Amino acid sequence: MDSTLNLRGTDPAALITLSSALERALTLNGAMERDVVFACIGTDRSTGDALGPLVGQRLRRLGAGAGSVIGTLEEPLHALNLAERLGPLATADPRPLVIAVDAALGASQNVGTITLRPGGLKPGQGVGKALPEVGEISITATVNVSAGALDAQVLQSTRLFMVQELAETIGTACWWALRMVRRGEASRTGRRTATAAAA
Repeated sequence: MDSTLNLRGTDPAALITLSSALERALTLNGAMERDVVFACIGTDRSTGDALGPLVGQRLRRLGAGAGSVIGTLEEPLHALNLAERLGPLATADPRPLVIAVDAALGASQNVGTITLRPGGLKPGQGVGKALPEVGEISITATVNVSAGALDAQVLQSTRLFMVQELAETIGTACWWALRMVRRGEASRTGRRTATAAAA
């Protein structure tokens, strides 16, 4: 994946477009040979910042394993525990492919936009926190307008309905993309086994 995808969360094709793009990104980043972990950043104490935990919750409900999702409504991944919970992934061998998911603030015309891009993200920038970069691929959703020094208050007053809708789309797309990658991996392994048996 060498380009950024921006799409409106209300677009009827958003789910399939995001899922297909993420499937390609996962494949290009070696997901067939690596474990994949979704780092869903945020807290349920702020409606705007609840995007990540809601995505994590959606992934778990769809059947994603506990080891592949860090950050849910029950156990949020946030500024106070980010280093502790993600640190072991950086030293794991082999190192898993981490997909970072977080809420974002931006221009008014971008509110409701989902962005998928290569590279990690630096969580907490919207509220003035300096946290380590997370992930090799990142997914963000612009949940409200950036207001400078008032960004924390803006996040807290964001409509939960929109955040929930965006989280449903992102979580479902992530689950489906990973499922398709794993299905392709199983198919490839099956072909190799059949070829070896025939030989």
